[in-house]
Amino acid sequence: MPSEPPPSPQAMLTGQRLCQSKSHQHSVLAALNQQRMDGLLCDVTLVAGEQKFHAHRAVLAACSDYFRAMFSLCMAESEADEVTLQGVSGVGLKHALDFAYTGQILLDPGVIQDVLSAGSHLQLLELLTLCSQYLIQELSSVNYLELYRLADLFHLPVLEEAVIGYLVQHLAELEEAELLLLPLRLLREVLKSDQLTSLTEEEIWQLMLRWLEHGCRLHHSEELLQHVRFGLMDLSTLQRVSCSLPLLRSCPTAAALLEEALDYQRCPFAQPLQQTPRTTPRYRSLTLYITGGRKREVSRVRELRFFNPAPQEHLRQVGGGANWSELAPMPAGRSHHCVAVMGNFLFVAGGEVEHVNGRTCAVRSVCRYDPRANRWTDVAPMKACREHFVLAALGQFLYAVGGRNELRQVLPSVERYCPRRNKWSYVQSFDRSLSCHAGCVADDLLWISGGVTNTAQYQNRLMVYDPEQVNSGKNQWLVRSPMLQRRVYHVMAAVRRQLYVLGGNDLDFNNDRILVRHIDSYSIDMDQWTRCTFSLLTGQNEAGVAVHDDRIYVVGGYSIWTNEPLACIQVLDVSTKGKEEVFYGPTLPFASNGIATCFLPAPYFTCPNLQTLQMPHHRIGTL
Repeated sequence: MPSEPPPSPQAMLTGQRLCQSKSHQHSVLAALNQQRMDGLLCDVTLVAGEQKFHAHRAVLAACSDYFRAMFSLCMAESEADEVTLQGVSGVGLKHALDFAYTGQILLDPGVIQDVLSAGSHLQLLELLTLCSQYLIQELSSVNYLELYRLADLFHLPVLEEAVIGYLVQHLAELEEAELLLLPLRLLREVLKSDQLTSLTEEEIWQLMLRWLEHGCRLHHSEELLQHVRFGLMDLSTLQRVSCSLPLLRSCPTAAALLEEALDYQRCPFAQPLQQTPRTTPRYRSLTLYITGGRKREVSRVRELRFFNPAPQEHLRQVGGGANWSELAPMPAGRSHHCVAVMGNFLFVAGGEVEHVNGRTCAVRSVCRYDPRANRWTDVAPMKACREHFVLAALGQFLYAVGGRNELRQVLPSVERYCPRRNKWSYVQSFDRSLSCHAGCVADDLLWISGGVTNTAQYQNRLMVYDPEQVNSGKNQWLVRSPMLQRRVYHVMAAVRRQLYVLGGNDLDFNNDRILVRHIDSYSIDMDQWTRCTFSLLTGQNEAGVAVHDDRIYVVGGYSIWTNEPLACIQVLDVSTKGKEEVFYGPTLPFASNGIATCFLPAPYFTCPNLQTLQMPHHRIGTL
């Protein structure tokens, strides 16, 4: 039999594949550059000053909008063999062509201005970016004014921002002569910065005043005055400033700004609702604050601490790897209290305190912390004593929900605080008593989950409070889909229209407490719960919770496995969908349960590095 013909090469292959050379682009560009150097196949000659350079139109047009327009829009130069470039030096053009053909450039102080001029004129944007990066690396106290001039001249916004940032950091170090040389626009941008923390607001005011009084610059007063945050000065300083300076009396804008600040300081309780750009604290970063709690050797804790891994000479460091620094302590130690942030003020309410006779009970007292002055102020107490409750800032009010009173009775009541009136008033209660529940604010609503009733019934309910229903006569507490299991002593946090419940405990069939390590999420839009594929690394009850940058921080707490308080911080990172993870953050300065936590601006004299808070920590304390 005759043998069958062999299959064709095409029949032996299975399909298409994209095959790519890693060296082709580089080798083609290198060959074009060699042709340029040898004068081969070049179709245009560029003239700058007395120097001539051979080049390829296609390469130039691919790198520069300037050349693309010149060679493609029927301009006179489009057919010319030789093109003279005005305003570009030979040195600048040589370096620009080297970059166009190689993607590299060797910069030094002797050529940088020529290169900038060429890059700007020829619209070589990538070249300008490299020049900006080079100059930022060279930025120093000797040259910042010259670099600012270059940034302004050649429109280099990245370099300009770097100079402003440098001056914000080092403004306090300037000699008087240097200060007076600052251009108006540069000084204005520095004064606007939230991160100008090296000077107090009074020192900033005095600095600006010296600049205005030098060389008859008083006509710039209105432009600069609006960037002085008079609201950050205390009342005595404001009164002293207003009485001693004729500028404030002669300038209508200055007088109005000062009166605004005086009104702000005269109404201390309403300040959280009167925040403007002129009362916003200057700070370098937000950071994690912890308040109160209960630890083994000391029953109740007064201290307020913040996460501050960068060593500060004038701050007293405490335990936990020197990661925490102390601020002014609360008026009284407490645990199982609640905190809420409104207008960059920290409110601490209720909780359990220890009396002189050793007896502990819930209290109604409320105090407010001002991070600008590191000072506590007592505000109106709640109508009911509360511990194991929820406190939340919603709109222009604080809401206190449920909890246990001084007789350990579980409460159904809800009350709210009005800062303008410095007064608490009752609003619609729950349909049952509730304590040891969790809550948070999301979608302009107050959400409450789980908890235990006065008959010791563990709950899986999710309730939501709508303040808009107050005047409609409708029930302000609405029921949503129940949680996947009952939880008490847990925490709840909101991230991007999802509610997350973490930690806490439930009861088994024998009515024994069991830890809940599962994390469940609730979709506000779908009214649906989902069990997450990730869980807590260890169970946490009676913990604090705070949210920052799509990360949920579960702080301290209590382990029913060991019957001991915890010093750990667990972090749930949900910033990237599909790549969520739970990890241990840095340890607390002491093991504590009934602790409360939040994020606030770091004290103005610090700049905590939050990287060690946001990434898995390499030192995990005993859990």
